[in-house]
Amino acid sequence: MSGATIRELTPEREGAWQAYVLAHPHGTLFHDLAWRHMLRKTFRHRCCYLMAEQDGQIRGVLPLVIIRSIFFGTSVVSVPFGVYGGVLADDAASTVALCDAATEAAADAGAAYVELRHLHLPPACDLPESGLHCTFIKDLPNTVEEVLPSIPRKARAEVRKARTAGVLTVNTKPVTIPEFHSLFAENKRKLGSPIFPKSMFWNLHEALPGRVHTMAVEKDGRAIAVLMSFLWRDTFMAYYSGADDTANASSANNLLYAAAMEEAVRLGAKTFDFGRSRRDTGPYAFKVNQGFEPLPLHYQFVTKRGARLPSINASNPRYDFAKKLFRSLPMMAAEKLGSFVAKRMPV
Repeated sequence: MSGATIRELTPEREGAWQAYVLAHPHGTLFHDLAWRHMLRKTFRHRCCYLMAEQDGQIRGVLPLVIIRSIFFGTSVVSVPFGVYGGVLADDAASTVALCDAATEAAADAGAAYVELRHLHLPPACDLPESGLHCTFIKDLPNTVEEVLPSIPRKARAEVRKARTAGVLTVNTKPVTIPEFHSLFAENKRKLGSPIFPKSMFWNLHEALPGRVHTMAVEKDGRAIAVLMSFLWRDTFMAYYSGADDTANASSANNLLYAAAMEEAVRLGAKTFDFGRSRRDTGPYAFKVNQGFEPLPLHYQFVTKRGARLPSINASNPRYDFAKKLFRSLPMMAAEKLGSFVAKRMPV
């Protein structure tokens, strides 16, 4: 790419970055600078956002976040707490230049690897992949009335059962952060996963005004299943959720996601993004049963020569003890420890 330069993003070029991400067909919420705002304010991570420029025009971007951890060493991720990320580029040369710059950034930070979370592969990006995750995205019908018939028969029957029992109600009004976080935290603890800090959700609301949507399924006026979603372009992203122990028996989760798709149609969304899941897990099976086809994610890695791909995920048996620990902790202790660990995990 003759005459091209790689620059780190400066405040003066933030408007150009945003315009490029919005115009690029593969731009995601996690390339948006709002996500960087949340990461900085919540976790104080060092962000290194790179641009490939030619003749004063942006030809590619790569958001990088440096995570230093006493548990996992130093890593560079594009981007943490996001299911997508990686390189956005107009051409192969821009991709190569940005990947080379990412390698240099990792070396400067003393990182063991760079993780690029591609939803769509950029041109000429031939790197090792983990193959562990899939995402689930499908087109929404044109009307609310068409949502339920679009759900497979067995899942549709669960939604109808929940609606006709007369016990559950759907509340699409905003859920308070404390109410949402209590169910989200309980789910995380049951899974043995670090609990993200409550401040993260406050900061998401601040970073994404008008684009955060919360809803709940209630029983006797109390939320038993909650969902936080983001609106990006014409896509409704069902992202964070939580439910208590009674939710499955009453089909509250089936009802919640059917209602979320209906709400997405009301908001004018054209596609519904059910988010990523690891292969062969309960959430993966649930999404398939809701009528979503798995789409493999291209999580690619730049590593030191001869190094193995990192395996920092819940499927790794090395973390079984940690999962048991989180499950056994009282909620207050689990939240405090979870916040400490989450800041230091390349999640």
